Formats: sequence, structure tokens, C-alpha cells
Amino acid sequence: MARKLGDQGSVYERLLKKMKINDTTGCWEWQGGKNNIGYGLIRDGDKMRSTHRVSYEMYKGLIPKGMNVCHECDNPICVNPDHLWLGTMKDNIRDMMNKGRSNWVGNRREKGWKHPIVTCEHCNKQLPINTYGRWHGPKCKVLQQSINTTSNAIDTSEN
Repeated sequence: MARKLGDQGSVYERLLKKMKINDTTGCWEWQGGKNNIGYGLIRDGDKMRSTHRVSYEMYKGLIPKGMNVCHECDNPICVNPDHLWLGTMKDNIRDMMNKGRSNWVGNRREKGWKHPIVTCEHCNKQLPINTYGRWHGPKCKVLQQSINTTSNAIDTSEN
């Protein structure tokens, strides 16, 4: 599958064109497409690649087979090479658990409720923050109903 006409240049040039620096966190945030779990994606020839892995290779060198490129900042769209480090899957899981981003406590699973809770402003449903944006947020049924009602309303004030 060929790149679109507007996407010209090397994968590295395109990576730099579609990132924005977050002055608060220092993250270089990818502004292009993302996969289903929020990691940036960029086309490299005939395949799609994770942007943080492309950035790591661009600034630090090749990634050994079997190694993960992990985020120090825990921001999946960050491509700042200073925030990226190499580790095994075990290292990445240990990092996640040490930072309290896992839902495992001791030897039992807490089913996500260990995460901070956020309340939907539309329906007042309480959800773990790590699931809100992906599974609820703009998909809130109360919000969708109000949008549909507003868009279907007929303005009769001019008649």
C-alpha cells in the first residue's frame, strides 16, 4: 500500500513534522494516527510502525530483537528519545507496577478499581480513569442523546 500524496519524505522527516512539544511534560507528542490502545503509528514503506520505536531508532540506534521501547513518561504518544528506554517485557511490567499503573495487588487482580475514579459530567457514572476515555467519554449515551436531540431540532423562530 503506497503512502498518500501528501505524506512525502522519509519516515524520520514525517515523524518530526507530525509531533508537537508539550512544554509542561517535555513530551514530543505524536499528532498523527494511533492504534487501538493509543500508541502513535506511522507508515514505513508497506508496513505501519510504532512512532516511539521509530524515534528510538532515529536517535539512539537499532532495537535488539525481543526488546521493548518503554516510556519513562508513561505517555503512549510521546516520541521524545529522552523519555524512551529499552527493556524486556518483564522490565516494562515491573515499571508499570512500581508506578501504580497496574490493577494487580499482591497476587490478586483488583479489576481496575485501584485506578483513580472519574465521574462522567453527563450521566454521573463513575469509572476508573484508565477506561473512561476509551470506553465511555464521548461515547456516553446521555451525551449522544443530547447531541442527537440538538441536531434534530428544527429552528422555527424565523417562521
